[in-house]
Amino acid sequence: MQTIKVNTKVKANFRANCARANYYAAICSYNGKSVNAFAKHVAANPPSVPQRGKLKGKPEPVTGWVRWFERNGYITLA
Repeated sequence: MQTIKVNTKVKANFRANCARANYYAAICSYNGKSVNAFAKHVAANPPSVPQRGKLKGKPEPVTGWVRWFERNGYITLA
């Protein structure tokens, strides 16, 4: 089971109310908790739903956001 650890040394400057900022706020609230718990929360309460494109009206995959934050140094998975 992987645990989310938010990297407080990396400053997150996202535009207010954009999908990235909404997902980052959600993932920060799960600091120290499991990725599975975060995925269940997001599936029930998506922080953002696309208004355009092929995912219009559907929540985005949680794994994509978790990996994006991990790749860019905002979180680590332990």
